[in-house]
Amino acid sequence: MQIKDIHTHTFPLEVGSALVCIDCDESLLREGHWHSAGLHPWYVTDNNRSSLDALESLLAHPRVLALGECGFDRLRGPSIQLQEDAFLRQVELSEKHCKPMILHVVKDFDRVIRLRKTLKPKEKWLIHGFRGGAEQARQLLASGLLLSFGVHANPDSVRSVPLESLFAETDGKADIEAVFKSISGIIGKSQSETMEIIMANISDFLA
Repeated sequence: MQIKDIHTHTFPLEVGSALVCIDCDESLLREGHWHSAGLHPWYVTDNNRSSLDALESLLAHPRVLALGECGFDRLRGPSIQLQEDAFLRQVELSEKHCKPMILHVVKDFDRVIRLRKTLKPKEKWLIHGFRGGAEQARQLLASGLLLSFGVHANPDSVRSVPLESLFAETDGKADIEAVFKSISGIIGKSQSETMEIIMANISDFLA
């Protein structure tokens, strides 16, 4: 497994180099690619049974390595209570199927910290596309959460993360090599060293 990009919605030209999010849609599974699957908070409703049933089926697929993206968004989507209900069900699935979680979190980090502390999950939780400040990053890391950075990462936040907890992503059509170049400049490592560090972290996250 040579995954460089922990979260994207775009199939990479280099097959198997990214974890491609397919929501809860089995038709998006592609031969040779690695996937995550989850119910995004934007698409939560007051009846998520069919989506969660589809998700549970996907989590049994050998090419689906993580659950996500799921989480909380205070700017878009249904009520936070509905989002939390769906999230809690997905935590149960994550634990049942031994899959780490990839989280979408917008303006609700305190809730995630509280739930992580209350639920005490065995599986790892990673917040994708983190753009917050260094102090917030340190608070999340201290709570047992992991952070992934893209092209718009806050340099101070990147520097606040221990190398063994550093992840990179494109989240779409961005070039993962450009993300590595940006992060390597921030942490003072060569681009190849940065890639090796992040790929090792991804392998550990998905193990």
